[in-house]
Amino acid sequence: MELSPAACRPAYPLIRHAASLALGLLVVLLAAACSGSATPDSGGPATAPPTAAFGASLLERSPGCGTAGRSGDFTLSTTDGAARPRTYLVHVPADYSASHAYALVFVFHGASGNAAQSHAWGLQDAGTAAHEAIVVFPNGIAFQNYGIGWDDRSDGYDLPFFDHMLKDLETAYCVDAARVFAAGFSWGGDFAVALACHRGDELTAIAINSATDEFKDKSDYLTYRNLPCATHHPPALRFQHAESGDAEYPPPYFKTTSRLLQYLNRCSSTASPVPAGSSSACVAYPGCRNELVECTYDPRLGHVVPPNWARDTWDFFSSDSVLNRTPAAH
Repeated sequence: MELSPAACRPAYPLIRHAASLALGLLVVLLAAACSGSATPDSGGPATAPPTAAFGASLLERSPGCGTAGRSGDFTLSTTDGAARPRTYLVHVPADYSASHAYALVFVFHGASGNAAQSHAWGLQDAGTAAHEAIVVFPNGIAFQNYGIGWDDRSDGYDLPFFDHMLKDLETAYCVDAARVFAAGFSWGGDFAVALACHRGDELTAIAINSATDEFKDKSDYLTYRNLPCATHHPPALRFQHAESGDAEYPPPYFKTTSRLLQYLNRCSSTASPVPAGSSSACVAYPGCRNELVECTYDPRLGHVVPPNWARDTWDFFSSDSVLNRTPAAH
């Protein structure tokens, strides 16, 4: 089943990617023609060059660049799709500079959780994230009679909540729009899958942990409730879970989610082992429109964020294979 073009969002992400590729070609041509870099008065570009810390990826600087911003941990507010006030915790590096474009990472908590829970997972302190990333920890609210969590429906109120946070932060802070990421665990992972399906054009990569149960038939990925998807260019995906299943997501939910993610990224169903860098066992799927890595851990750990999750997630987000991707034709 193909994703419905009628469900697609406006085509401005295609313009964003095309502009980035054109800029990359221009940089290569200038490097070949010139023996040295431009000085401030030599007629060079007004914007900063790509940061060496993230390989050859090109910066897409947000409107907030050049605007002074607060650093540290603090709470901001916006509205969701139902026009209700919503809050989110933000971590901005202590050495924040308005002239440097930062990665932007959204981390979504699990059922009955809050921003303090997802903050405690420590992604903001993992590796170079401490100096390279603005990390956002949204607060869920009660959904119907299921308790605190997320409205992960395609027409629900939390996808606009994400849109509003993204717009507000890109306006207030210097964000590299080519390095916008999301991560979620459990119900937050369910929402991360919804983001992959309906906001993938806005995200470079997504880390999904222990999700999703949003299938009419838990054995059939084509019964995912948010199909057809609106995403043109699927983000890179890292799916991590207990092997086979856990108490909250018993078999075959993880297997079905894996098949859904393969479908979204047009992957082959065969997988090859890849270095995990942690206690997880990981495989990658060939032929995808964008990278898909699936990692499993000892089911005796249960339904938890596994050890090394923060570092493994940040390593994935900052890897060359994620940052230097070329949008695929469709």
